[in-house]
Amino acid sequence: MTRNRLFGAVLILIIGASVVLGGLLGIAPKLDEIQAANTQRTAVLARNAQQEADLIVLKRDFAGIAELRTYLATLQGAVPVDAEIPEFLDEVGVIARQNGVTLNSLDISDAVAFLPEAVPATESAITAEAPTAAATDATVVAEASSPLTPENYLAVTVSLTIAGAHSNLFDFVAGLQHGQRSIAISTVQTDTGDGTAENTMSVVGTIYVLLDPSELAHAK
Repeated sequence: MTRNRLFGAVLILIIGASVVLGGLLGIAPKLDEIQAANTQRTAVLARNAQQEADLIVLKRDFAGIAELRTYLATLQGAVPVDAEIPEFLDEVGVIARQNGVTLNSLDISDAVAFLPEAVPATESAITAEAPTAAATDATVVAEASSPLTPENYLAVTVSLTIAGAHSNLFDFVAGLQHGQRSIAISTVQTDTGDGTAENTMSVVGTIYVLLDPSELAHAK
């Protein structure tokens, strides 16, 4: 009888161990699946948070797109992709009338390739042994760093003479410099006046033409 009880107890232990081990073997894959699902959920939440942040930035940028378009139109008017000489002449005429001066002559030269001004090399860049070579290297570096090259940028020289009151002549020059078309004034010559008598002034400047704006954007 004792042997039968002992055998029964051992049998119960064996059955219990089988049940426990079987349960563990069945639960382990489920635990792995749960852990994988949690990891994937965390990654999805992080990706969604990043997308929400990107969307906020896009909305903020889009809110100012009208201002950016206006600024782009201003830049395109200042340095157009075509010479637009007739439009420039009209603008000069308007500025002359606004400032009460007479436009006596206006000459437009042929467009030439834009040549960037050489940036002077610093003293540390120029050695006593090879000053010319060092200055040349500094100029090459300066030109290479600029997106404006003779291939995509043209310069057109403008020479004009105007007549009017002394103060009005300088008002005309100021209006020209702040007009829609960008112009770099290089020379201004006028006779001495008292502000009331009619005086004459000669002005020389340069307007610019952008040949390939897409190339310029990539260069930046």
